[in-house]
Amino acid sequence: MTTDDDSTADTTRRVRTVPRDVDPEKFPQALAARIGDRELWIANGGAVESNHLSAMDLDPEYVVSVNNNETWATTDHHPLKDGYVNDQAEFSAAVETTRDHIRADGTVIVNCAAGISRSSTVIATALAAEEGRSFAAAVDEINETRPRARPHPKLKLNAFAYLVNVENRTEARRQLQSLADSTPLRSRDGDITEELLSTEST
Repeated sequence: MTTDDDSTADTTRRVRTVPRDVDPEKFPQALAARIGDRELWIANGGAVESNHLSAMDLDPEYVVSVNNNETWATTDHHPLKDGYVNDQAEFSAAVETTRDHIRADGTVIVNCAAGISRSSTVIATALAAEEGRSFAAAVDEINETRPRARPHPKLKLNAFAYLVNVENRTEARRQLQSLADSTPLRSRDGDITEELLSTEST
């Protein structure tokens, strides 16, 4: 917990993404990164192991796992597939859960397997919706501390559909259509994408 006396120091300190006293060679990829000055973190699967949470001084109230495997730390499990267009209801549930936790007090971690695609897509969608920003601006902020974060184009289709259906974003509808036109889709992806494109905003 941060006190008034050390709040300035806390917001300017370097974010630790690799456990203390561990040979960095064993952790060639960062485990987790804080997003801005929020109590919101993007992480890979290793970050939510108890020893790594402890080493990073993290005691999260909420861990939203969007990969296939939930862990002892997972409070909310919304498995999504990377490299596919996901069922929109499942994707929306992950975003809604993340938004709910962002509004609440406490540290929130959203993790997938590598902390690159699924977690970044869900977080960027949640931030775009919560803060009235574009999806691209939210991704840019994530990249400030997690340069490897890169939403997969097929997951971005889900993100834009969420912003259309839930937030009534006109620009997101254009982005959804443009991305659908330019992204190679398997038959399964194509069927889901057609549903996304035909859904009217609420």
